[in-house]
Amino acid sequence: MSVNDSAEVPDDRNDVFASGAYWREYYASLGHENREVGEFLLETARSFSAGRLKILDAGCGPTLLYWAVFVPGDNEIHGFDISASNIRDNRKRMDDVRRGLFDPGLVEAACYAIQSMSAGTTPENHLAAKAEQVASLSVADLSRRWPYASEKFDLVQSCFALEALPDWTSFDAALREVGRILRPGGRLALVNGSQGTGWICDKHMIPTLFITPEDLIRRIESSGMRVLSVCEVESADTDWRTQGYSKILLTSATK
Repeated sequence: MSVNDSAEVPDDRNDVFASGAYWREYYASLGHENREVGEFLLETARSFSAGRLKILDAGCGPTLLYWAVFVPGDNEIHGFDISASNIRDNRKRMDDVRRGLFDPGLVEAACYAIQSMSAGTTPENHLAAKAEQVASLSVADLSRRWPYASEKFDLVQSCFALEALPDWTSFDAALREVGRILRPGGRLALVNGSQGTGWICDKHMIPTLFITPEDLIRRIESSGMRVLSVCEVESADTDWRTQGYSKILLTSATK
């Protein structure tokens, strides 16, 4: 696995990632919201015929392995994030899995994924297999040119990342990059907080763009892709964490 965590992009976006607060508050327990996202990623992956997929997790945060468990098969997985600490966190989690150390949040996600796939394996073996499928991790900016060749990927997935960009110019630039690196017929699986202006972590509000289904459809289509489905889901997780928004958008598109 190639890991580039020494790029020139500064690692100063939010200390909630470096401190581990983001993982503790959003990924220590599966919850309704993460189940919905996992099922959505699984459904998107099942739209492909059998074969090894080239997958990119764009703006992966510290959760590349977490979401990878919901994509079945023996795939080639790549990820990038603007934060070098997030890239190091992903690498550490994969190293822990290889050493037989399993984060309880990862195990819970893997259990649910296996159940949803009706797969005959253990959570530990499933996590170990996914860790071995990660081919590269890079530090890069969603709003600039992504460090990948055109038409390289079958599937681009991005979970709770694009809405954290500073403006719509950056958001649209990221969508154009999706269109560039997807092969013809490839899929985008996009997850965003819906109709909110921020999400809360460690009692800090992280600003986000206010996304509506109608505006998202227009922006995806303007980037040259075709929207396949948009589902707005009411989050039922607010009883165990204050997250600053109440809905998520699950959007699939194709090139």
